[in-house]
Amino acid sequence: MSSKKIFYILGIIVIIIIVFTIYKYFSTTQKSNTRLSGWFIGNQIWSGDIYITGDIEILGNLTVLPGTTVKFSVGDDRRRGDEVPADGFNDKDPTRLKSYTTTHSSLFVMGKLVSKGTKVQPIIFTSAAQKPNLADWEAIIFQGDGSIIDNVIVEYTRNGLNPIGKQPNSIIQNTISRHSMWGAISAANSNIKIINNYLSDAGHEGIDLKSNGSQEVAGNTIDDCHTGIASMAGTQLIKNNIITNCGDGVYIDSKSNAISTNNTFVPALAESQRVWRYGSYEIPIFDVPEI
Repeated sequence: MSSKKIFYILGIIVIIIIVFTIYKYFSTTQKSNTRLSGWFIGNQIWSGDIYITGDIEILGNLTVLPGTTVKFSVGDDRRRGDEVPADGFNDKDPTRLKSYTTTHSSLFVMGKLVSKGTKVQPIIFTSAAQKPNLADWEAIIFQGDGSIIDNVIVEYTRNGLNPIGKQPNSIIQNTISRHSMWGAISAANSNIKIINNYLSDAGHEGIDLKSNGSQEVAGNTIDDCHTGIASMAGTQLIKNNIITNCGDGVYIDSKSNAISTNNTFVPALAESQRVWRYGSYEIPIFDVPEI
């Protein structure tokens, strides 16, 4: 076969691959009562019972319908993950290491995440373990502006809801995020609105913040966390939040331009021995972990 024919055939194959990829990217696939793991091109709609066995990456939008339950196995059949750098607080935390991320699953949505439950039919993201624990799975990561998280329950994660990128038109509201080794809402890399949520049992913060963009964090109830709300940098309006049984209320770093107004803080008892554990590693409520 001549080289000209070979290049002609290869060109046709490349065109077919490109057309197929574009078709898949703009298509929508419905998933219900199934097991999932791996890469998916195009938009997804989830309903019923979804069982996650390994890292999920969706190159498109994900819509989760009311009443859906998503359970994450305590494992990752894809064995993929990266180490989180030490930051002076998490240095000895085993859940920042590659040995953890390659054995625990996460959900990553490149486009919009629209997860709108109702009070009667909330959407639940949880551990599949019979006796669930902190950090049974990693997080829900999403980056599409216009995302909506409403009437959702997220539990037994490492770092809960984890929006990234500029999302001024996205919102997390009326949602419960609890039992997190790190943050219940880890929003340091996004300016998403965080309104009227109930956040509890988090070893780092109920909410962490770092983004510029006049981010609004309002009307949240935060209980039983190391710190209620932590702004490490950026600009945010933090108002009308109720923070109870935490080691610290609203922490604003010197590099932050956050405004804190009309927040209520009732600290944990001074003699509290509250800790968050993963194996032998502990985060105490009033101090930093052993470094």
